[in-house]
Amino acid sequence: MPVAVCGEMAGEVELTRLLLGLGLRQFSMHPAQLLAVKQQVLRSSIPEVEALAQRILRSEEADRTRGLLARLNA
Repeated sequence: MPVAVCGEMAGEVELTRLLLGLGLRQFSMHPAQLLAVKQQVLRSSIPEVEALAQRILRSEEADRTRGLLARLNA
């Protein structure tokens, strides 16, 4: 079933790679955010972000989750 993300979350560059890693491919956002998000998508390796997203989902500690998210955005 296709799923899309609309609104503020879709336009957050810090969450783009996480959303891609979770399997999302359709984003709807304010046009002002489009270029930054598109650049993040083009710089992303799907297998890499999928692996890190799975580690984030399994993480049970907030500090570790934040660290993994920072690594995902590095």
